[in-house]
Amino acid sequence: MRAIHSHSYRLGGVLAALLHALMLGSAVAANAELLIVNARVFNGRDAELSAPSTLRVSEGRIVSITAGPPTSSGGAVIDAGNRVVIPGLIDAHVHPSIPLGFTAMRDLQPDYAAHRSAAEARAMLLRGFTTIRDMAGPSFGLKQAIDEGVLVGPRIFPSGAMVSQTSGHGDFRSRAASSVSNTGIDVMEQRGYGRLADGESAVLLAVREQLREGAAQIKIAAGGGLSSNYDPLDSVQYLDAELRAAVRAAADWGTYVAVHAYTPESIRRSVEAGVRSIEHAHLIDEPTMKLIVQRGVFVSPQAYLFSGNAFPMTGRAAVMPSGLDRMMQLAKKHGAKIAFGTDVFGGSRMYALQSKEFTARLRWFDSLTILRQATAVNGELLALSGPRNPYAGASLGVLESGAWADLLIVDGNPLVDIGVLEDPEKNLRVIVKGGVVYKNTLAP
Repeated sequence: MRAIHSHSYRLGGVLAALLHALMLGSAVAANAELLIVNARVFNGRDAELSAPSTLRVSEGRIVSITAGPPTSSGGAVIDAGNRVVIPGLIDAHVHPSIPLGFTAMRDLQPDYAAHRSAAEARAMLLRGFTTIRDMAGPSFGLKQAIDEGVLVGPRIFPSGAMVSQTSGHGDFRSRAASSVSNTGIDVMEQRGYGRLADGESAVLLAVREQLREGAAQIKIAAGGGLSSNYDPLDSVQYLDAELRAAVRAAADWGTYVAVHAYTPESIRRSVEAGVRSIEHAHLIDEPTMKLIVQRGVFVSPQAYLFSGNAFPMTGRAAVMPSGLDRMMQLAKKHGAKIAFGTDVFGGSRMYALQSKEFTARLRWFDSLTILRQATAVNGELLALSGPRNPYAGASLGVLESGAWADLLIVDGNPLVDIGVLEDPEKNLRVIVKGGVVYKNTLAP
């Protein structure tokens, strides 16, 4: 599997590099100095834009942000023309290594899926998402190829395989399949999408294997789901001791556990076990939301897909739109830490919906709050990886001295109209990641 992915990513990198050069021009080297002048800066936190300022970038980081024109020259210069400059966007729940439906993922060659993942990663970066948190899938090779400059794409915080109990959300087998003990590992498990583990010792082994691969955080399935065929949505998955074992194994490596969970029972059990991020939480009740806030746990919901905008919510999914509405209201009422994520996967049409998450949240939050969620709040969530943070040494989601130079120059003001981010092709005039300019449509 490793050899297949290595060759496919290298070929994909050549093609991506050629297309990138043709469409976007040459990028500024990461270690070169870059000046962005006449910029009104949103730092990821403050409600007000700065006065026209100069951002000085060197060696992939922001050296300084100063009011007025530059006091010295040198390096490349981009004139923002009094436009708004914001931190690079962060998607805290996405699946770059699931570029096809599950049936196709089983049937087609893994190198084909790898090429599709490479293309989708590049598209994510050009939507302004300079960082993503992969919430289950074999994205280690994709991350490495991007970090090495072989491919163009966002920073990736990988989780590796989603750890699941037998019959849980990560059990991809059909009903016709025999037990694992009789047939061995399912093909989806072989390829790193899920890992079945029952009992404390098996959970410890599964978690440690993801950490060995390079996981920045661990993903556990703690309840039923929609994309899994045979586990009831209301099912509570993993015993307290199993969840605590996963949390302890992650904590021993300085990182944390995020769980897939919808219901109050599965969320409460997970929070009491010490997890730090609840993915979805769309069927939560008020007492459980209060517990989340008391423990400082992040809520990581997805508004656009679960509102029924992308496809009809029928069958067991019919409860999701109303549950989402109640969950968001409770999170807002009690001041929960709300991450920004999309949960897009399964094909180009689905990935293209990524930017629609911004306006989907306007039902509950104003533009400034949503922009904070997609920048500084998500940056705080990513920092929970501690020493397992693959991009340690600088902050993400903010624009300040010493932070990674991940930034966007925008037409319009997303602090008052978040909708401008829904059309990245038109409104994102400049995209910079780690000091490298990947898009620049402003006149020199």
